[in-house]
Amino acid sequence: MAGLLKDSGARRIILHGSFSFYAPDYIETELLKHRAYLVKKAKISETDFDILTHTLLDKVILVPFDDFRHEYDHAMQVMETIDENDSPFLAVGLALGIPGIWTEDRHFSRQRLLKVYSTRDLIEQI
Repeated sequence: MAGLLKDSGARRIILHGSFSFYAPDYIETELLKHRAYLVKKAKISETDFDILTHTLLDKVILVPFDDFRHEYDHAMQVMETIDENDSPFLAVGLALGIPGIWTEDRHFSRQRLLKVYSTRDLIEQI
């Protein structure tokens, strides 16, 4: 969501094209669910929000639950003491064999299955 809220390093990374990004497909639903809050927080119009959301999501491969279901329980076990809400992201990475995950959630580094990359790490690579 960071890429929506301001013209940030996160937005530049997503739009740069040097990386491939994957996420559970429900994030699209979550963005719409929190649309009013995000529009207000980002201080942009609803039209601009819709355009920006579409532009950013075009750069992310949305993964249906059926494609990571087989790793979901494992991810839930790993993340249960960290943050269960992040389990689907870990499950996507595990299911697709992705070596790392990009996040600013420091607690995510407590899991040891995927390498954690910060925004700074990725900016240094582009």
